[in-house]
Amino acid sequence: MPNLARSPPSLLNQSLSMSEPDVNRMVATTAALEDSGLTHCKQRDSKRRRIAEEQVEPERADFRAIIREELRDFMNTMQIQQNSRLDIIEKYISEIKSQNDLIHSNNLDIEKSIEFLNHKLDELQNTINRLETERKQISSQIINIGDKCDTLERLSRKTSIQIRNVPKQKGETKEKLFEMIKKLSTTLTIEIEKTEIRDKYRIPAKTEGANSVIIAEFSSTLIKESILAAAKTHNLNSKKYKTEQLNSAHLGLEGHKEEIYLSEHLTAQASRLYFLARDFRKTMDYAYCWTSNGLVYLRKKQGAPYILVKNEAQLHQMKNM
Repeated sequence: MPNLARSPPSLLNQSLSMSEPDVNRMVATTAALEDSGLTHCKQRDSKRRRIAEEQVEPERADFRAIIREELRDFMNTMQIQQNSRLDIIEKYISEIKSQNDLIHSNNLDIEKSIEFLNHKLDELQNTINRLETERKQISSQIINIGDKCDTLERLSRKTSIQIRNVPKQKGETKEKLFEMIKKLSTTLTIEIEKTEIRDKYRIPAKTEGANSVIIAEFSSTLIKESILAAAKTHNLNSKKYKTEQLNSAHLGLEGHKEEIYLSEHLTAQASRLYFLARDFRKTMDYAYCWTSNGLVYLRKKQGAPYILVKNEAQLHQMKNM
């Protein structure tokens, strides 16, 4: 068998054959080399980054400058707009302040005017109150005077009667009026002398040609009351016995017969009150309404006490009872 050549001992074998100190030195040397390589790589990377940063830095500076310029322009524009708006606002505020000052001044004037008017209104109210008090006093005095005048007028008419619905004759004189009254008294079976009639006259009618009223004033109330009582009895008997009631023929007048009515000669105030009392009697179902000595009376039913009607307010009060 041929002899094989032996290979030289390898480094590994050499290393394996090395002693422990040699191994430590080798490890240290290797670590140092590695550290040196890492350091070199770091330096190289740092240098590259620095170069790159040096290249980028001018671009960043230019970009920042552009942004800064844009921001400056934007801020200037905003400042100008803001100042313009502030100027407008200040102008409006100034105008509003001027208006407020004017309104305040006007309000002060209005307050003074209102205060003056209130003062005048108070004076006017006091004057009105005083005048109202005086009016009430005067009204009360007028009522009292009216009542006194009505009383005096009623006393002056206490002996008079009125004959209503009497046709007017041509050429009528006081003498003819006396003859008419004399004829009526004869019909009522009462004899009257000429001296017992103090006056007689006709009241003009409201319309031309209408029947009017004859007033006969006697010398005493006894004659007046006798004639009124006889006229009432005559009319009651005429209804009972179906005979004629008092009419123009009983006055001695020729032509168409007109019914005539005898009553007391009432004052204007008593006449209105008598009219209202008769209406009240019908409305409130009272049995009687009459006059006596110029006064108006009511009676609810036969046997009930009579009621003296003094004024219209009394009738209104009785309606509301």
